Amino acid sequence: MKLIGVILLSLAAMSASAEIYRWKDANGNWQFGDKAPQNQPNSQHETIDVKPPPMIGQDEAQDIHARTQRLLESQQAQARHKAQVEEKKREEHRKRFSKRCEEAEERLERMNRPFVYVDEDGTRRDASAAEVIADQRKTQKWIEEHCDF
Repeated sequence: MKLIGVILLSLAAMSASAEIYRWKDANGNWQFGDKAPQNQPNSQHETIDVKPPPMIGQDEAQDIHARTQRLLESQQAQARHKAQVEEKKREEHRKRFSKRCEEAEERLERMNRPFVYVDEDGTRRDASAAEVIADQRKTQKWIEEHCDF
């Protein structure tokens, strides 16, 4: 058993370009070596293809890189989805408020010129400066809250 362990260890330590030979000796035991048996006539041997072990940590680094790539792709997909949802919300907001925003901006422009207030009962009256300023601020605030598209 120890012999097999020593053989396997020596095989792992050899480079990929080294040839390893395997043959049975006169007693029927398997023998391994880096040279074909020459002192045994009629001995049949075969070459074994041995791959060197991966460098320590190399597989782990590749796995980590692959996981990182998947995570990055997932985050990018989430960001694209979030951006699409936000754009859809902005578009719905535009559709909902565009007409009202135009009306509010027209109202704000009218308040910069002489005008009169019409009460609910239909009577006309002049506006005080304080009323005009308050209405302008109120309209401007509404525009800032709803018309930022």
